[in-house]
Amino acid sequence: MKEFNKQLEKQKATKAESMAVAGLLIRLPRKIEELDREGEALHHCVGTYKQRVINGETRIFFIRQEADPEKPYYTLEWKDDHVVQCRGRNNCNMTPEVKAFVKIFEEKMGAKKKRRRAS
Repeated sequence: MKEFNKQLEKQKATKAESMAVAGLLIRLPRKIEELDREGEALHHCVGTYKQRVINGETRIFFIRQEADPEKPYYTLEWKDDHVVQCRGRNNCNMTPEVKAFVKIFEEKMGAKKKRRRAS
């Protein structure tokens, strides 16, 4: 895990992976152990995804309120170039605001993929 955490620290987020819109922001975990804390705080199972993240099978993003950027709000799973799930406390569904934010994120991630293909 230490090696994976070093890789996370080196990884530079793209604009989509660090965007802020309408009071919400998204970021990658800084350390793999953050998945445990996220799951505990929101009472969902993201902590069990650590090995899948380490293996590169999926990516996890944290959605935060800009007013309290360290407090868990929603957790998003990105796999196969789309959002697989996005859950809040006790696995609740997205609010309309979070849903709109996630749609913008997906669009930006899709644009990033198109740029990679064109290169």
